[in-house]
Amino acid sequence: MNKLCSGLGKTHDTLTDIGYWIGVLALFAILVMFCYEITARYFFRSPTQWINDFTGYFLLFSTFLLAPRLTRERAHIEISFVKDALSEKPRGYFSSVLFLLAAVACVWAGWYAFEEAVRQYSRGISTMAVVSVPRWWMSAVISYGLINSGVYFLRASIMEFQSSLTIEDR
Repeated sequence: MNKLCSGLGKTHDTLTDIGYWIGVLALFAILVMFCYEITARYFFRSPTQWINDFTGYFLLFSTFLLAPRLTRERAHIEISFVKDALSEKPRGYFSSVLFLLAAVACVWAGWYAFEEAVRQYSRGISTMAVVSVPRWWMSAVISYGLINSGVYFLRASIMEFQSSLTIEDR
């Protein structure tokens, strides 16, 4: 069982790393697009019509592709004054419960985004923009980012709980 969980964890981490690098490339593409837009607008007096649409799409993709890795590394924002006031063992249990709540919230929101992506796909809904793209692409990436982050919160909850069990009472 431990071997299976370890293998699933490594696969999950690899998938997250791939998404992370795609998100980084999306951020780089935004930089390139803005540089192109500035050059086209001010040097050639020929502004583009599509840059604003694509930078918005790429920003959404980068946000939800980068979020799971940030969650895995626990680089999310944490207000910890309550947790810091607790002793070591209760702090671990408290963290475990908070991570579990975060996991439930992320998976619930991700599932809602998934259902919305399916609805948008079945109805053929596209964005209202100069360059229209299927809207389900965005909802699917939102769903991926939220559910993937939720799985990392669940993993963190389990790890905190297990480490709390091994702490000696003082």
